[in-house]
Amino acid sequence: MKDLFTTPQPAAIAAKETYTAQDIEVLEGLEPVRRRPGMYIGGTDENALHHLIAEVLDNAMDEAVAGHASRIEIEMTADGFVTIRDNGRGIPVDPHPKFPEQSALEVILTTLHSGGKFSNKAYQTSGGLHGVGLSVVNALADLLEVEVVRDRTIWQQTYSRGAAQGKLKNVGTINNRRGTSIRFHPDPEIFGDQLRFKPKKVFQMAKSKAYLFRGVEIRWECDPSLLTGKDKDDIPTTAVIHFPGGLEDFLLSNLAEIATVTDDPFVGLIEFPDGAGKVEWAIHWCDGVDGSTHSYCNTIPTPQGGTHESGLRSALLKSIRAYGEMTNSKKAALISGEDIFQGCQVILSVFIRDPQFQGQTKEKLVTASASKLVENALRDQFDHWLSGNTQAGTELLEYFISQAEERLNRKKKDVSRKAITKHCVSPENWLIAAVKSPWVPNSLS
Repeated sequence: MKDLFTTPQPAAIAAKETYTAQDIEVLEGLEPVRRRPGMYIGGTDENALHHLIAEVLDNAMDEAVAGHASRIEIEMTADGFVTIRDNGRGIPVDPHPKFPEQSALEVILTTLHSGGKFSNKAYQTSGGLHGVGLSVVNALADLLEVEVVRDRTIWQQTYSRGAAQGKLKNVGTINNRRGTSIRFHPDPEIFGDQLRFKPKKVFQMAKSKAYLFRGVEIRWECDPSLLTGKDKDDIPTTAVIHFPGGLEDFLLSNLAEIATVTDDPFVGLIEFPDGAGKVEWAIHWCDGVDGSTHSYCNTIPTPQGGTHESGLRSALLKSIRAYGEMTNSKKAALISGEDIFQGCQVILSVFIRDPQFQGQTKEKLVTASASKLVENALRDQFDHWLSGNTQAGTELLEYFISQAEERLNRKKKDVSRKAITKHCVSPENWLIAAVKSPWVPNSLS
């Protein structure tokens, strides 16, 4: 037993005993982003790569939504660079009060959690909320060039892997132009040599932004050499993307060849009380296809849904049940949320102040107040839409009831199957149970 106590300690234990202050690393500037990019953009795969474009585009869209920009340009070139320009106010270039040796532009591009969207002073609603968007893109780009035009003056600066490659330069004056231009190339040290921006993904991103805010015009340009295979036919080299009809245009373009339950979709745009924001929606029901929901908050896609979707679901269910009671339909009580969203095609967009998202990539909205805001707005509008379009209301009610009856029948069959499986102890007992089962064809009984 004595030898057990005199045996040398394992290397891991010995290493632990030498753990000192010298082992503590302090990552400064944008080094944390380069060490752990997944914490900021969700990984280093194709989706994460395109998230870089989304971050820059979101900032340009914030300028448009705030009423300061009407045009955004997106350019993809053969060398792998992407340029995004807007005709907004331009990022401030004057010295920052807290860092007088740096311009506000350089602070934004090199400092995490810096920006003009933490309060409602510069933006009432915005998608870039955490002050990490541009700085993260800068950290993960091997080259980023920024140009700002403010007060008829052109300012330029170049960065590499998060570090400025020189001072902000005044390069001249220009009339009738303003805004910010960001041109960048993703760093192969982070994303590898094989990943490339996909024109189809970027073009679809641009289209969705134009649908979500009908006041913006997006000008698209893509080098022809980047378009291969089917993309040559589907993606234009140049285009002006503008949808004055908003989400309704988006919905109808997606359903061009699909039969719908009602002739007209349920669409609307409502301002929330007390200046809390607004909600826009476009909803149609299609028989024989799976339902889908595309939701957004402040033009940010929320593929995992969230509280705004919960409010919509609650509003539609309560309204259709109330409509059933009003029309003396006893079967309306059978309808569940599952029945309503079978075949339901939804596009939902909310603009709210200080939204709270789950995670930095903002895939799920968790703002508690959004649920009640959306529910109240849509409930009232859907009530009026159903009562004002009695043919559509009747068609939808009958459709939902048929979905509910099918669901209940499936449930009964599942219960019968489980009962047979549970009580079968021999082939003879299985045959007796099967003959008595309500879902077996009459020819077997």
